[in-house]
Amino acid sequence: MDERSSERDIQRISETFKALSSPTRLRILVLCMGEEKTSRELREALGISKPLLISHLRKLLSAGLLEYRVELDKKRMIVRKYYRTRADVPCIEEILRSVKGRPET
Repeated sequence: MDERSSERDIQRISETFKALSSPTRLRILVLCMGEEKTSRELREALGISKPLLISHLRKLLSAGLLEYRVELDKKRMIVRKYYRTRADVPCIEEILRSVKGRPET
């Protein structure tokens, strides 16, 4: 592995840990584990504002921990994004299951 590749890996891992360092972002990942959620569903479950949610979603998407699909609601002519936790990220599922299984403090 060359030095540039190693530096990119370190940067990517650092971004992942930064994304995981927020309790709100961990909750988002737990909520999106196993079933997709819209931003409205996430805002209601978390009790946070839309701008704050968008900020958290961007960090999770940027770190590669969250993904989404887009669907057009033809009846209402709006686009909806459905978020889900990426299942192919090593260790994340194990971490989130341990968080999900703990009672709130």
